[in-house]
Amino acid sequence: MGVYTRPDSPFFWLALERPRRKPIRESTGIPVDGGTAEQTRHNRRLAQEAYSARMGDLALQRFELPGTKPEIADYREWYLERITSQKRAHLREASILRQLGAFFDVFALDRITIDDAHEWRTARRGEVSAATVNRERAVVKHLMGTAVPKYLDGNPVSGLQPLRVAEQDVRTLSRDEEARFLEQATVEERAVIICALDTLQRLSSVAGLQRAQDHRTYIRFLDPKAGTNRKVPVSKRLRKALSALPKNRDAYFTSWAHLSTEGRRTAVIRVFEDLCRRAEVPLGRRDGGVSFHCLRHTGASRMLQAGVDIETVRRIGGWANYRQLQRYLHPADKAPPHHTRSPHHGAPGLSDHLL
Repeated sequence: MGVYTRPDSPFFWLALERPRRKPIRESTGIPVDGGTAEQTRHNRRLAQEAYSARMGDLALQRFELPGTKPEIADYREWYLERITSQKRAHLREASILRQLGAFFDVFALDRITIDDAHEWRTARRGEVSAATVNRERAVVKHLMGTAVPKYLDGNPVSGLQPLRVAEQDVRTLSRDEEARFLEQATVEERAVIICALDTLQRLSSVAGLQRAQDHRTYIRFLDPKAGTNRKVPVSKRLRKALSALPKNRDAYFTSWAHLSTEGRRTAVIRVFEDLCRRAEVPLGRRDGGVSFHCLRHTGASRMLQAGVDIETVRRIGGWANYRQLQRYLHPADKAPPHHTRSPHHGAPGLSDHLL
């Protein structure tokens, strides 16, 4: 009982005992593997603290003892320290929490209503895009959900629906544009672009690539959403590009290795924007140009065009299902069905598909 782990989950779990009733089993959302021995021990301590806090919550409910309901500002700080800090994109979520505080901090936690949430959504929509509002909505919804049942009987913003987001045409990088990119790129920039194209990984995974992840024929990437690792084949040109980088650091991309996750992300975006200008490639989706994320679209479409079967592409890119992957496949680039390979026979050809 207490804190335990499960083979099918990357997180610590709690078994909350109750007299003469089955224990409540719930995930803490705290990863078992912290990346280092010290962080792993720290994560276990957090899980044990979560267990003690939840058992205290159950005692309050069982004996109907009064509990102190915090202000939303105080609860935001608790959420930031205990929940957000464990997430891969914690810096981005911390920024969202600060933005939410500008509106919600005038309320007590148990005084927020769905009407307040609707008012926030309307005001925020006048400032940012619908997609940004939806990301912030997801955070405030989870924030309030963690206060149930200790401070709240139910989540007051659970009925807040996401805004409709207009579909944007995300185009792929043409072969000519790619050639101009690689011609203008420095050795490090070239490796970044090829890594994004040939591995189908997101910006943060590419920017933080460590030599320890590289196993010559494949690179092991962490899936930030599932908390699991996956093997991604290394193409010949990616091996050549990585081999050209300085070998005196643990990280492949030394220019931003010293920065935080969010800092690396910002640095790579700036590098990409500068490279677009030098290569005379249109920048920005609103103007029909490209963004770094377009490289993931381009790589997935190129793999299909080269005859790699859709299941292999899905596994390499880490998409949970074909519906998610479909948004990254562009009709002009899809390979005819009779050209596809099976997962077993298609994988060896990945090393050459972009050469």
